[in-house]
Amino acid sequence: MAAVSLLASFAAGAVTVFTPCCLPVLPPLLSGSVGHRLKPLTIVAGSIVSFTLVGLLTGYLGTLTSDSLRAPAFLVIIAFGAVMADDDLHEAYAATASKISGRVDGISVLSSAAHPLAAGFTLGLVIGILWLPCVGPVLGAVLAYAGTTGDVSQSGLLLFSYGAGFGLPMLGVAYGSKVAGGRVRDVLPGVEQTETVRRLAGYLLLLSGVALLFQLDRVLLSNI
Repeated sequence: MAAVSLLASFAAGAVTVFTPCCLPVLPPLLSGSVGHRLKPLTIVAGSIVSFTLVGLLTGYLGTLTSDSLRAPAFLVIIAFGAVMADDDLHEAYAATASKISGRVDGISVLSSAAHPLAAGFTLGLVIGILWLPCVGPVLGAVLAYAGTTGDVSQSGLLLFSYGAGFGLPMLGVAYGSKVAGGRVRDVLPGVEQTETVRRLAGYLLLLSGVALLFQLDRVLLSNI
């Protein structure tokens, strides 16, 4: 079951990148043909470190009151699923979150000319905030589940897996753009397709949240 959770967390990270609001900024943000050739790697490394640290903190908090967190955490998953599945809710959430993330956009260019690798790593550390409208619902759902594990290491692994799933497509776009001369963006999914992915992910979160709320995960574990 732990392997299934890690795989689901990895898939959640990959789905996050291919939501509509992430796609327009992927090529310019991680273009392998601009700046230091290792900069995409440092951005991904920074994001994985950031997500893992948040996961460890969430796991630690979960060890204090893991059982009491179950119902609130799964209600959070259901709420985030509704945000992703419903167009109006998603638009309202994105508008609000964009105001927050817009205030830290300056970090993305911190010392980029003098220290490109350090700037890339710093960007990776705060990328969850910069892309809050996109990563918020899925990341929030993963964190909510991680908080119920009552295990610091498992929670850290879940968020490490999420970060890896989040980072690999970014690397693909970055170095694919370098090799193909920027034509990778022409074969990325269109807005209509990514909106469908977002809705499907939302419905999956809704179903998962309801199942977990009624402790179907414990029923399945008891039958293994």
